Amino acid sequence: MIFHDITTIIRFAIRKNNADKIIFFIENLSHFRFIESIFDYFFKNNYDITVISLENPFGTRDYNNNNLSLVLLKDEKDKITTLKNLKGKLFITTTPSIGTPIFPKSQIIPKEDRPKYLYFFHSLVSPNEMYVKNSFKNFDYIFSPSDIITEQLNFLVSNKTEIFTTGYLLFNNIEVGNYSKDFDDKVLIAPTWGEKGVSQLMNNIDNLTNFIVKQKLKPVFRPHPMTDINKLNNLKGISLDQDKDLKNLHRYRHLITDFSGIALEYFYLTKRPVLFLDVSKKIKRKLGTKEKKLKLIENDMRTIIGDIISLDKISDLNSFPTIENKISLEFINEINSNVNSLENTLEALRKNNLN
Repeated sequence: MIFHDITTIIRFAIRKNNADKIIFFIENLSHFRFIESIFDYFFKNNYDITVISLENPFGTRDYNNNNLSLVLLKDEKDKITTLKNLKGKLFITTTPSIGTPIFPKSQIIPKEDRPKYLYFFHSLVSPNEMYVKNSFKNFDYIFSPSDIITEQLNFLVSNKTEIFTTGYLLFNNIEVGNYSKDFDDKVLIAPTWGEKGVSQLMNNIDNLTNFIVKQKLKPVFRPHPMTDINKLNNLKGISLDQDKDLKNLHRYRHLITDFSGIALEYFYLTKRPVLFLDVSKKIKRKLGTKEKKLKLIENDMRTIIGDIISLDKISDLNSFPTIENKISLEFINEINSNVNSLENTLEALRKNNLN
């Protein structure tokens, strides 16, 4: 089936007699790239696949296989009903908080027909403050990008959750700095999701763009996929990058952000330093007593792979930051344990009879 006309592919595809189904829950196109490599593995090997999504998650990609079905959810009620009635072998997602009222597990009988729930990370930030309570507790298996995140996850999962440290699927077979020589004369401004931090940035957007222009570069603004672009009033004259695939991230000469994991992705690809804005961090969960000893990735990165600038001092800034190459490369290598992430993932699946 080739997805040329979206109206021809909206169909309910939960086949009651097929317990070997591989189910992907992919919120939208912005999430697909993080599990594209494992999806392609199952697709190319003719597994029976159902993809559940809020919109067509494939972008311009064409998939031609009668074993693939797409379920497009109509609304929140449809999502909950669909998720509660799933039958299959694996449920794979980059969306946290499975087993909560808004993201329920299957409730079909018998229980052995319910899928095992697998989580893959869509960011390289630490999971402790940037995700809500119980985001990871109810997964059967979690595939962690690094030993650092695996250690941090141990505070957040139940004793029934098994964690595999396999590497970051997005960077499968990609070495650090693979795109270091490819860039245009543009600077990407990419804040994370959160009204307070975005509001602080937007109140100083003129100073920020003036600094960029002073470097003889062009400013481009990329809103987080969950940010309502219609609520941002100060973007007149600034180019927008709303490509959910984010295929051109390495083409930017510099990146300006806050606590967003996009900084880790950008530096991994380019080895170019990042300018971090001193805005409020969006904390979704308070650390437990034992977690307070942890070094959180999104905090450390702001002085290792770049530098922090106060919004009221941007006008005084004369250049983008420089960094200590050895320390920054050691740091970025530690947060992605293995470039052979797909191979590691498949090996973990085989050893646990999950494929």
